[in-house]
Amino acid sequence: MDYKDCYELIKNKFMEQDMSAVGGNFSALLYLTGQQESGYIYAAYIDGCKIIEPVRHPNVNIFASMTISTFEKIITQQLDPFRAFTTGQIKTKGNVMLALSLYNTLKQSGH
Repeated sequence: MDYKDCYELIKNKFMEQDMSAVGGNFSALLYLTGQQESGYIYAAYIDGCKIIEPVRHPNVNIFASMTISTFEKIITQQLDPFRAFTTGQIKTKGNVMLALSLYNTLKQSGH
C-alpha cells in the first residue's frame, strides 16, 4: 500500500458514510509517511457537506500522523488504533475523542 492507495481508501470510506454520526462539524488532517512518499489527507464535514482532498490544511480540529505501514495494520485490523496511539505509533493533536468517533464511523463501512 502506498500514499495514493491510502488516500483512495479513506476517500471512499469517508464519502460513503453518514458523517453526521460523528457529532457535528469537524475538520481533520492526517499525515502519512512512507519510505518512498508521504502526504497529507484533509477531511472535513461542514454543515452537511463533505470535503476530502490530498492537501495540507492549517486549521483543523484533529491532526494525526503515522506511517503508511501503521495505517495499513489498523485498516486490516492487525493493530488496534488505541494501542497504536498509546505506544506512540500514532501522534495526535487536537480533539482525540473526535478522532476516535471519526475512526469508528469510518470503520462501519466494512471495507
